[in-house]
Amino acid sequence: MVPNESRVATVHSSTIGAAQLLTTLPRPLKLQLRKVIELTSVLTVDLGALGISIALAYFARVFILPWLSGAFPPELPPNLPERLWWLPAVFLGAIVYEGLYTKRYSFWRECGLLIKAATLAFLVSLSIVTLAKTGGEVSRTLVVLIWFFSLVMLPAFRYTGKNLLARAGIWEKKVLVLGAGRTGELVMQALDREPYMGYRVVGLLDDDPEKKYRIFTVNGGARVKVLGGFRDSDNVMAETGVYNVIVAAPGLAGNVLVGLVNRLQRVCDSVIVVPDLFGLPVMGVEASYFFDDRFLALRLKNNLASRTNIFLKRAFDLTAGAVVLLLLLPVMAAIALAVKIDSHGPAVFAHRRIGRGGREFMCYKFRTMVVDAQEVLDKLLKENPVLREEWERDFKLKDDPRITRVGRFLRKTSLDELPQIFNVIKGEMSLAGPRPIVRKEIEKYKENIKYFYQVRPGLTGLWQISGRNEIEYDERVQLDVWYIRNWSLWLDITLLMRTVAVVTGRKGAY
Repeated sequence: MVPNESRVATVHSSTIGAAQLLTTLPRPLKLQLRKVIELTSVLTVDLGALGISIALAYFARVFILPWLSGAFPPELPPNLPERLWWLPAVFLGAIVYEGLYTKRYSFWRECGLLIKAATLAFLVSLSIVTLAKTGGEVSRTLVVLIWFFSLVMLPAFRYTGKNLLARAGIWEKKVLVLGAGRTGELVMQALDREPYMGYRVVGLLDDDPEKKYRIFTVNGGARVKVLGGFRDSDNVMAETGVYNVIVAAPGLAGNVLVGLVNRLQRVCDSVIVVPDLFGLPVMGVEASYFFDDRFLALRLKNNLASRTNIFLKRAFDLTAGAVVLLLLLPVMAAIALAVKIDSHGPAVFAHRRIGRGGREFMCYKFRTMVVDAQEVLDKLLKENPVLREEWERDFKLKDDPRITRVGRFLRKTSLDELPQIFNVIKGEMSLAGPRPIVRKEIEKYKENIKYFYQVRPGLTGLWQISGRNEIEYDERVQLDVWYIRNWSLWLDITLLMRTVAVVTGRKGAY
């Protein structure tokens, strides 16, 4: 071999050695090393968020607050950075306490936990300053500002950072799904909708011979195949190098499922079991065990049965609704003027809807149709059987000729529903909840109508952020029931934030 070839071979060999170092290590060591890399990466992201929060807080305290009020002198206590060295440690400790370095959550759930952790860190920090009697040496205002900015920076940095880490393969976690039936497909769809969690399905296993050659399409066109049966799991894991398993085979008998999970647990890095318990509430479920640790128990909560939670939901509706109303009054006035100029008739239309307890109320909307809309509809449905079938199925027409020019724009942007804020203030509706329905739609809910009657209908809800008119009516009902059975105040807040993005994208609106 010539000298040049020798040098090339040496460089090539060292490159391969560096690239394959992780794959050649023993699996337990490789697993621990991967966890360290993941932890270090996410920790770096959080430190970046806290660093930006501290910088923004310092800028606001030194340059903005003194300009706004003379109560804030521009000078801060000397050596302040040295006196606040412990503050990032308190925030990171609170994040550790919430399990945000060891568990994977969807973005909105993790966002809520980050806000909870930041608030806990803020309270601990103020307590330290008070108990240590260092109020004159440490700016309490600066601590408040750091907390305020961290509420935004921590989720924002996590969202961006984890997506970048997933693209780099650091946050990505490859999994095998045991079960290629409907449940397994739902699991893959759920993971596909939550790329933030970092799971990537590389294959499925199933004993059903009819599913042997089944291929699923996920992740923007990626094809996932059935790689064998349950008994082939050891060989498939060895071939793919994937030792994280999700068991989604609810059709298995209980003893067979337990035996399968016990066998997998001995050889896998992690095992997640999806039980055959569809329909149960999932938010706030607590797992426990009793009878000599042999029995698993799930404690379910009915959040909206609590008077405290009902009060919190109503208080949130009144407070946030009043703020939104004050901010949007000029916009609503402009829309009302545009509706009046565009077509003859009133600017606001009141329609009978079903509310809490089955009581009717007048639901307000900006008028988007011609004044004689009902007469026009009756004539259309009588003359056109296709439109009649669409109306009987969805109680909507995709290309409704009764809609005015301004009305079409209002519907596309959902601005026609802004007057429902007055229904919220009056206590007839909530900011978030099931979609308000007319009396003819009660039969569509069947036995689920009893859930609908438990709460006030919402200005927005799961239906609005899940595709709106593009989803089937039965699925709308299931979304409403899921919301009612899994309510939390944070769920309402996230629905409002996600509604803004959906309305901006105008997906499913007509």
